[in-house]
Amino acid sequence: MRILLVVVSIVLSCTVQRTRPVYQPATGRYNVAFLIMDGTYNTELTAPFDIFQHTIFRKGIKSMNTFLVADRKTAIKTFEGIYILPDYDYKRDDIPDIDILVTPSAEHHLDTDLDNQEMIDWVGRVGAGARYVTSHCDGAFVLAEAGLLDEVACTTFPADIKLLRLFK
Repeated sequence: MRILLVVVSIVLSCTVQRTRPVYQPATGRYNVAFLIMDGTYNTELTAPFDIFQHTIFRKGIKSMNTFLVADRKTAIKTFEGIYILPDYDYKRDDIPDIDILVTPSAEHHLDTDLDNQEMIDWVGRVGAGARYVTSHCDGAFVLAEAGLLDEVACTTFPADIKLLRLFK
């Protein structure tokens, strides 16, 4: 009986939390939203996230709240296999006003992600109201599909520049 209780106790203590607690951004900072989805490339998310987040340690510049936004609050699996929990679900949550929208590249930004009209509409609405909109590599295709790259200079992964011109 003791062995059974120990096993049950171990199993219960290893339960993984599948959603994050509600994120409360600090006031007086820029809000930086990173749009993520299954297939997001690790470095295209983590490198800029790190740079924006570290503004809290710098004097003389306005600090930034960094948070993750997806179409759900359950785990997102990156292209490389890391599971990440978003802070907000753009379909259901009341998201703080976004000053900077970041769209990292993801595995399906040249195909099925562009068919996700709900995501494209959200990006268009949020991007139109943001101070800055940025993407990394093929994230530019999501911005282009949302109409945010019309009449602006932009670029993408070198091998995809000709294709991006068709979207503009």
